[in-house]
Amino acid sequence: MADNKEAQLQHSIIGVQRNEQADFVRTTHPDAQWFLKGGNLGLFIHWGISTVSGEGDLSWGMIDRTPWDEQSGGNYTIKPAEYWGLAEKFNPQNFHPEEFLQKAADAGFTYAVFTTRHHDGYALWPSEYGDFSTKQYMGGRDLVREYIEACRKCGLKVGLYYSPPDWYVHRHYLSYNFASFGRPDSGAPLLDMNFNVIDKLPEEPPELEDQYIAYVNGQVRELLHNYGKIDLLWFDGTTSDLSKTITIEEIRQAQPGIVVNDRLYHVGDYNSQFECRLPEEKPEGPWEHCHIWPEHCGWAYCNRTTGYRPAKWVYDSFRLVKEWGGNMLINVGPKADGSLPQEYYVEIEKLATLLNSQDE
Repeated sequence: MADNKEAQLQHSIIGVQRNEQADFVRTTHPDAQWFLKGGNLGLFIHWGISTVSGEGDLSWGMIDRTPWDEQSGGNYTIKPAEYWGLAEKFNPQNFHPEEFLQKAADAGFTYAVFTTRHHDGYALWPSEYGDFSTKQYMGGRDLVREYIEACRKCGLKVGLYYSPPDWYVHRHYLSYNFASFGRPDSGAPLLDMNFNVIDKLPEEPPELEDQYIAYVNGQVRELLHNYGKIDLLWFDGTTSDLSKTITIEEIRQAQPGIVVNDRLYHVGDYNSQFECRLPEEKPEGPWEHCHIWPEHCGWAYCNRTTGYRPAKWVYDSFRLVKEWGGNMLINVGPKADGSLPQEYYVEIEKLATLLNSQDE
């Protein structure tokens, strides 16, 4: 089950940290003020090939001996070689995002954010960059476009999540033991893609990092240029060299009214660090709190979930967030077939009633 301690551990690996001292000018574009003024409730949608198995979380489910699994006494992992093979079986025939997005819009949600690509590297659109997307495995089906078109039909602002870290690109050069993941010199055992102990990792080719950053830049440009107006770009992690990474100036030139979070450049238009925790006092400036609606689960759909937290829990959290001028992003995870569990529809109806009573 995700909590803030887990989030902090994950952030240390993918490079999420906020630079409070940086000289950064927040966007002043009129089209961005809907978010910066606060009071918005958003639907976070984590989804990907991990749901085919349903054993482990999105991306993190391929890392062995994570502290959160050790603490829970469970072992919710799948070997990376098997995890990436799930792309062959990912066939979301029941992905009809308008159905669940309309319920969110009717309840009073104003925006949504969708995982276009998580750390596992599988892009949910037919990208021209890399070799691990729906272009290779789903006949070119564009799940990102389906989500964006559904948002617009439902009157929701369009948010896109994108992970600059990509473990698929670096798959041959990583250890999949949590204690040595990204830290090969830690002294902890090194595990290959089949969780076999190895003496040392293969040496990464010197040209790989430049190729990786060019690939990230290319994918981000596809998202910025191929889908019309994008309202929010939700990065999750940084690259190995920001000096070669697409700049926020280029992003704003492509999408003048866009809001960009603080997880790629360590600065951004708002503070997104309140993950699975509420602030203890009112933060300065625009901010966002994100949390997970299902219980005993990670960010993506897992078989072990025991259902959704009560709508009253979401309502009470959002009331505080709104009072303190923030935005709240509550996460749900579609199943492998693309549908959301029935509990979502039950709880969002209850949430709609609570939110409507607040407005009266």
